[in-house]
Amino acid sequence: MKTFFKSKKAMFLGALAIFTLGNVSGVSASSTLKEITAYLDGSIRIVVNGLPFTAKDSDGKVLTPINYEGNTYLPLRSVAEATGLHVGWDEATRTATLGALGNNESESHVEVSADKSFEFTLPGTWIRNDKGMNIKNPEIAFGAISIKSDVPIYMGVIPESKSLYSDITRLEDYQKIIIDNLKSNEIMTNFKQSPVTDLTLNGNPAKQVVLQGTLSNSINVSFLYTFVETNNRYYQIICWTSDKLMVDLKEDVTKIVSSFKEMKR
Repeated sequence: MKTFFKSKKAMFLGALAIFTLGNVSGVSASSTLKEITAYLDGSIRIVVNGLPFTAKDSDGKVLTPINYEGNTYLPLRSVAEATGLHVGWDEATRTATLGALGNNESESHVEVSADKSFEFTLPGTWIRNDKGMNIKNPEIAFGAISIKSDVPIYMGVIPESKSLYSDITRLEDYQKIIIDNLKSNEIMTNFKQSPVTDLTLNGNPAKQVVLQGTLSNSINVSFLYTFVETNNRYYQIICWTSDKLMVDLKEDVTKIVSSFKEMKR
């Protein structure tokens, strides 16, 4: 059985430093461009949240940091998305944006998974970010982040084929397997678990639990774990943030989780 918690420490994202604009699609030559002499510096190491990181473009090509007049320039999109932030580019105004374009919670938007097998409805203050979440944990197939508060809230979805488990495995068995793995991992201490709540998400049986603990002996965090069973899959819908913020926003986060819908394939 896989240990699903091994990357959670890395998934707990920190604040983003200011990076010089780079690796933004759609840039074309214009009168604003100025030729300079700069140097590719392959000796520079990038570490994101304690883990080595290699910046790459959308085609997987490695992007080397640039040294210009003693200043180091990093590719904005690659580094920003690695830390959980969405990067947008408006060619008409030649404007790069970090984070959500707006913060109106009423402007909800439906987001469909990359394989078009499930969807969620996110408030306007939530940004879709599969790539950022997947870099932190390859098991995650769908990711999102809220920028409404000073401390972000993160969301990741891990789908698994039921064929990976015994025919007699039930939803409560699946839930126990995952939680037992989390408890056995030494990354989180002071582990606490709330009573399990039975739910129905779009006609599918689900179980929800809040898991609390301390990461790296310093970060008090809460995970809202929702386990869903469909005809052919089990899903882990994981939302996490600081302990205090989860208390205030649990109801809002639960609404997002409740919007889960598996699509016909």
